Amino acid sequence: MMQEAEKTIVAKIRTDELTQTKREALDYEFSEFQAYIRGDDDADLYSATKQAADAYIDTENLRDEHEYPWFIRNDVFDVEQHDTELADWWMNIPVSQVYGGVNVPLNPHEPIPDDAEVKDSKIPKEYGEYYVHLSIKQRVELQDQYDGVLAVDLGSRWVTVSVALPSRETTFYGEEIRQLRRHHQELRTRLQEKGAYDTLVSAKDSEWRAIDDRLHKISREIVEDAKERNALIVIGNLEGIQNQDKGSEMNRRLHSMPHYTLKQYIEYKARFAGIGVKVVNEYNTNQTCWRCGEKENTERVGQGRHLCDECGLDDNADKNGATNIGKKGLGKDIQSPLSSLGGVYEPSLELGDNDETAAQVRVRLRDDSETPPSTSESAGRAK
Repeated sequence: MMQEAEKTIVAKIRTDELTQTKREALDYEFSEFQAYIRGDDDADLYSATKQAADAYIDTENLRDEHEYPWFIRNDVFDVEQHDTELADWWMNIPVSQVYGGVNVPLNPHEPIPDDAEVKDSKIPKEYGEYYVHLSIKQRVELQDQYDGVLAVDLGSRWVTVSVALPSRETTFYGEEIRQLRRHHQELRTRLQEKGAYDTLVSAKDSEWRAIDDRLHKISREIVEDAKERNALIVIGNLEGIQNQDKGSEMNRRLHSMPHYTLKQYIEYKARFAGIGVKVVNEYNTNQTCWRCGEKENTERVGQGRHLCDECGLDDNADKNGATNIGKKGLGKDIQSPLSSLGGVYEPSLELGDNDETAAQVRVRLRDDSETPPSTSESAGRAK
């Protein structure tokens, strides 16, 4: 089944290879863009760029001293592939100072598909360097046959844990995000005490860039893992996370984790890879034992351990929750033992806004013997 997929490709403009005239033209246009969005109607700016600014910039909530991305309409710029010694990709950017625009070399973080439709995009400036965030749309074929599921649980200690069914091979992601946030929280406290507010804003931007980079890597690894396993991705919904009440400290951790952004990244990367994503309700997934299905006699011990008094399961708590999310993705009762899941199932996927129908996919799980539980909490994979 065909579906539309959208994503952003980040490409660095090779400013080190630009002539002085081209660099000055980019700097001038970017500066005039900042002036225009702050109310200077006489800013010397390419006319279509003014229209893009009116469409995309919320001028009522601009931050002082913050430089905003320069938006450009898709009908006024071109991105082409030219195999040259300098770069494989080139972009013609419209500017008011140079008739016909400036042609600049690009270094994209991944190839730009030949059949992709390039949409309105933007050019941010970071530490004196220009980047192009190319928004692209493409028709891709959604895979409809899978050999298993990759269940994803969004948590607090680890930003996410994935469990592959039927093998239960587990990967823990993102503990370093929590460490990064703790470090920047301490840094912000020191800067506030010193009254270094300009540096504080820069530190917040730096923190988010570091976290966002890690979220992209995590989502890419999850999608690549699903593709390698030929697995449907099943992810717990965010409402279940946000409504949890685990005490003030754990609630703070849950709400500070960038779950929504990570979920978005997983979904759009999966769509481009033709991998289906099914979102399920997380209700009772953490409280129910994945092995025997008992709920009443299970509990979380500390932050990372799940103990079942009925069958004696002593396992990682997030791993337990992710396994039950995988069961729900197959339309199974989470109180059914994992060993009963062999067979063929046909989950229904709700596609995006541009698709009118749901997709039926077939997931084939072989009858598997029960895999011994793991209590490993180290980052990376564990069976």
